[in-house]
Amino acid sequence: MRNICLAAGCHFAFFVSTLVAQTAAPLIVDVHPSPYRPAIYYSTNISNQRFDMRDATLLEMITLAWNRRSETVLGGPPWIDFYRFDLAAKIDSLKAPKTNPVSGAGPNPVAASGENQESNSYDQINPVIQRVLAQRFHFTYHTENKPLPAYVITQAKGGAKLAEAKDPTAAMNCRWEQVKNTQSQYSVTCTSMTMDKFISMFGAFPHLVVDRTGLKKPFDFTLTVDDSEVRTLADNVRALTDAFAKQLGLAVTAQDVPQSALVVDTVDRTPTPNAPDIAKQIPPLPELEFEVASFKLAAPDDPQWMTQMQGSQITFRGWTLQDLLVHAWELPTGRMIKDVDSLPKQRYTILVKLPPDIDARAAWEDRDQVLRMLQQLVIDRFEIKYHWGEQTQDGWALRADNPKMKKADPNSRTSCEDGPAAGEKDMVHIADSPYDNQFHCQNVTMEQFADVLQAFTRTEIKYRVLDKTGLAGSYDFTVYFSSTSKLQDESKAAIAASQQAGDASSPAAGMSLQDAFRKELGLKLEKQPMTEPVMILDHYDQAPTAN
Repeated sequence: MRNICLAAGCHFAFFVSTLVAQTAAPLIVDVHPSPYRPAIYYSTNISNQRFDMRDATLLEMITLAWNRRSETVLGGPPWIDFYRFDLAAKIDSLKAPKTNPVSGAGPNPVAASGENQESNSYDQINPVIQRVLAQRFHFTYHTENKPLPAYVITQAKGGAKLAEAKDPTAAMNCRWEQVKNTQSQYSVTCTSMTMDKFISMFGAFPHLVVDRTGLKKPFDFTLTVDDSEVRTLADNVRALTDAFAKQLGLAVTAQDVPQSALVVDTVDRTPTPNAPDIAKQIPPLPELEFEVASFKLAAPDDPQWMTQMQGSQITFRGWTLQDLLVHAWELPTGRMIKDVDSLPKQRYTILVKLPPDIDARAAWEDRDQVLRMLQQLVIDRFEIKYHWGEQTQDGWALRADNPKMKKADPNSRTSCEDGPAAGEKDMVHIADSPYDNQFHCQNVTMEQFADVLQAFTRTEIKYRVLDKTGLAGSYDFTVYFSSTSKLQDESKAAIAASQQAGDASSPAAGMSLQDAFRKELGLKLEKQPMTEPVMILDHYDQAPTAN
């Protein structure tokens, strides 16, 4: 997992923005609670004269507006990092940044020289978001100095493993790139770089990084990080700490360091109403058009459901018509397509070429535009006609059995996050673990928990879950379980091991989601009939029209 924030599209501020004084121009902003979505996808998008946020909590708005890390924002109501909002702001002076395409996927951990146009855009955006928070959410705050989490970097035992710069007078520069033919590794190559500068611009650690190496000279070095086992922030820190120690001879230690904190005094959960004519003032973004789109049958060994972006091209590898419909219309499951089993099973590789002046990575950040483009592509090439109806099918309800959850501190922040809670055992990343999913929740009601279950259990739950527990109050808990595919793999392994040993088959390791809820939480996930919307295809072709 590369962008560790529950949502592809997080904004990492690698530069300290200097806020530009804004005139008291009218604030033209559409802000409203985010609709229910089966996946949490916090994202930001900069386009000409417009800035959008999707699935953003108030904490995420605050950290962006004041260019802060989340741990430096203190106080406020518990829900400040739970409830989500969609925001669109008209900013006349804003221009869409020209993103430099890079190979592969993943976060660029450094701000390379000359790549600060997006940062400059936030100089215009941040003051607007500050005004939105103040005017629409009645947000007030003050600042204090507090000891807060940080990472302190010192020389490891034996000293640093750094070569003095070949040209110490050259401009400092760092370049990030994907390691060739190794999707799980990226490298950062720096020339004539001092440690204080490198550490100040290195943005891959989740907290402030403090330089106490004592190294003053410029150095040439390369840092390679393997993130094949990275699924959580803790995994990311372990991978980085190991790389710093082994390759650079630098020790990374977590400790509290005095820092400036923004302390929330007041904030409303519900924003003031939008202007009645906001839809006219901020119309939908223009459709994302493509110049060429080609379909070809996928090879048997092609990956399934893979999406790649390079230059002005987007490639969808190994997608069936069902996959395209589910993705383009954001359906929680293929069962929301009537007669889904009759759809053709062929898999396709689809190449979409955008206009050459559009970078595919930048375009991908605006999920709504990309999905509308994909909808139109599927409709055109498969001659689809459809309408919406309703059908009754199995859904899920959460019920109390023998609750085992810990009562929460009502003043703690409400949140659910991937991985174990601080201080708890990581049940996924241990040797031969039969589990492949783990998440924890803090100070959540059962209603709040049910509302995010689909997002955190991924493919295991296909629909929005109903809270039927009848439990009051808020709870802290951790859940770890084995996905259906993991259980199938464990079962095959157990049978193979038994056959090789010539004895009776031993039970497969692991635990299903339903068993985990019962054993770990004292809750039951039960199926029950639910009426859900269904996409009814009135017509579709069995194959796409010719290229």
